[in-house]
Amino acid sequence: MSRIGACLLLSALAVWAAPAQAFTWPNAAEAIEKQLAGSDAGARRRAARRLGELAPAAQKRLVHKALADTDAEVRLAAADLVLERRLRGTGELVVSFLADPEQRVRLSGAEILALDPVARAVGPLARVLGDPDASVRSAAANALGASGSKDAVLPLLGRLDDAVPQVRSAVVRALARLRDPRAVVPLIGKIQDSRPAVRRAVARALGELADPRASSALVLALRDADEGVRIAAVEALGTLKDPSAILAIVAIATSEASPAVRAAVVGALGRIGTKDALDTLLTMMEAEQSADTLALLRRALAKAGAPARERLERCLAGQPTQRLADACALALAETGRPESARAITGALRRGVVGTVAALSALETLGDEKSLPTVLEHLADADPVVRRAAVDAAVALLDPKKPDGRAVDPIAQALDKARSSKAERAALARLLGRTGSPRAVKALVPLANAADHVELRIAAIDALGMLPPTGQDQALIAALEADEASVRLAAAAALRRAASGAAARSLLDRLERSAEQDRSALSVALGGALSRSSDRVMLERALGIMLASRGGQRDALIEAIGHVPSKAAAEQLAKHARETGDVADRSKVAEALAARGDSAAALAVLAKDVDGSVRANAVWGLGLRGGTAERAALVAAMDDKDVAVAGNAAAALGRLGKRTGTRVDKELCERLSDPRAYLRANALGGLRVVRARCSADVEKALLVEDRSEVVRRAAALLIASVPSKDPSRDQQLLETCAQQDTDSSVAATCASEPAKPTKLTEPVLVYVVPVGESAPVARTPFALVLADGLMRLGLADRRGAVFEREAPAGEVALAVPAPLAK
Repeated sequence: MSRIGACLLLSALAVWAAPAQAFTWPNAAEAIEKQLAGSDAGARRRAARRLGELAPAAQKRLVHKALADTDAEVRLAAADLVLERRLRGTGELVVSFLADPEQRVRLSGAEILALDPVARAVGPLARVLGDPDASVRSAAANALGASGSKDAVLPLLGRLDDAVPQVRSAVVRALARLRDPRAVVPLIGKIQDSRPAVRRAVARALGELADPRASSALVLALRDADEGVRIAAVEALGTLKDPSAILAIVAIATSEASPAVRAAVVGALGRIGTKDALDTLLTMMEAEQSADTLALLRRALAKAGAPARERLERCLAGQPTQRLADACALALAETGRPESARAITGALRRGVVGTVAALSALETLGDEKSLPTVLEHLADADPVVRRAAVDAAVALLDPKKPDGRAVDPIAQALDKARSSKAERAALARLLGRTGSPRAVKALVPLANAADHVELRIAAIDALGMLPPTGQDQALIAALEADEASVRLAAAAALRRAASGAAARSLLDRLERSAEQDRSALSVALGGALSRSSDRVMLERALGIMLASRGGQRDALIEAIGHVPSKAAAEQLAKHARETGDVADRSKVAEALAARGDSAAALAVLAKDVDGSVRANAVWGLGLRGGTAERAALVAAMDDKDVAVAGNAAAALGRLGKRTGTRVDKELCERLSDPRAYLRANALGGLRVVRARCSADVEKALLVEDRSEVVRRAAALLIASVPSKDPSRDQQLLETCAQQDTDSSVAATCASEPAKPTKLTEPVLVYVVPVGESAPVARTPFALVLADGLMRLGLADRRGAVFEREAPAGEVALAVPAPLAK
């Protein structure tokens, strides 16, 4: 959704509304507690239904009280809240629910025990497996599976023949979760159950149990009339990694028309990973027509590692058909080994692989040594090849690593491409990616091309990628353009590339010219001030800031935050201490987060009375704080403001990574918090420090959490950080990819997670809520960064959010925290 380093205009996904607890009177908890203690059952029921309005601490205490009430409706209202908010610590309180005469109470008790297992509930749950109500029996089976107790196995085995299919399926899933080998043989006997849903559950369970005794039964299931059973059987055989099953798996691939079954076959062969399995994948790749299945084949080969890479390199060294050669080159690129670029360029020069496929593969590999090969095709006669060459060059060139060799070939291609405006704009931006001062000469005339707005913006963007080498005048002149898009591009470019000398000119315009686009000037000023050590420029900027209002004031606070001198940080901290303006303090906290000398000031702002100030300060401590700030971040995760708490979880993960401090225990504890964005950022923080929590807790978050944001974060953690049981992780992700009802979660489970990058760049995001046509001041936002962490809070008075060190990649806006599930 974005290009890093530019000013972005993004739309929020929902219109904000304050949470219910924001309108609850301070003495509400006392009133509800008094009603719960009364003798009037009706009043107690009404009080129980209001528990969700309370802050977490009071809510937890009074929920415990309501769960012990003598009235079933009161207990059920409290149980509903426990399940909705996923409140932990209530399992012991509901064991007695299992013997209640009311079906709804027994069901709630079993459901809570699945969420919060306790050892003494295993016996009562085993008895409830004989309950007359099927939904209660299913819930009891789920709870026994969650218990992790070996004592639960035999009672569950006794219900494998339950008369109701949904109960049998629940029993099978519970046995799989317990991972007890005693369940293998009885489950093999259920692979021919009369109901497809049960047979699917059995096949998946046998895969999760990973016992080789199940192989022959799963091969038999490959002939099942139900497609879902066949898919589950194929996936289970892949998990077992049984080489003897390859022939049966291949047979189903050649006779099966279903894309879903073929995709499962590809994944299974990739996991088996033997010579025969890899050779089969290569054979399938040559004949496959579906682009989606081809992508799966490449991914499966890439996961197989070195053995597959050797076969792919041999493929390119031989004389395969061009179709197979193209597929081999693209698959080889997905292995991620830069040295493989030599095999691809060699095959390209011999005419074995197609040019477009080779360039796409080189783009994926990102090996800088292949740049000369890519540059040769920038002026190719075929426009498709030229486009592929530009895309590959974009991937191979890094403005932070100047490469003057690329300037002349790109400039020559730019000169030849006079018939295509879009191509000229792409090549102009490519000149910027060279990072070479030599590119300025070619770009300045294009930046002044008033008759071609698209090309002018591209040249301005490119000048912003280059180090300060004489482009100030052209960029400052562009601030006077008639088109707002040109002025915005020029401001962003100056933010990145203005010299310190430009500060005087920009400040002059801010002080004297009311006709200038003052917002653009303020944005541009940050870049110039960041390279200026002139105390006079700082004093002038402070004076203009204090005389400004609204959005321009925020832009100037942001610009002052870029000044490298310690005096700038001191002046901003002083202003934050002295001002009564909440918006000022919030913006100062955001600006200080961009500085390395701001930890002490941020620690003070993290205690501010206003939540938006605390949220920005806590986020900044993740970037700037040290071990001394660890305790403050841990405490901030319990802040009543979800933006503060969520930011604290992300910040704690970042602090843990920077300082080498253990933070996994505290982050794992927050996975049961009722606030979705805190759970999501706790998972993100764990991913940052490469730590895992309880396997059952992670599975529950991936499979059962009501928030798609949390399920997506759980998928990223499981896919990114290895556990002690990688086969279980793989099974979880595959099941999620097939069954999650949210397409974004399913896609995350099916995809390889992006590799972490140390590259960061500044991003300025303007937040436009749904129903609005322009950014809105102080509107809630949830900014999803490329590393999966979310920054929460309120936009500034421009409706903007500034992130100085956003991880390289895309950013997006999610539903604001107050509206998250």
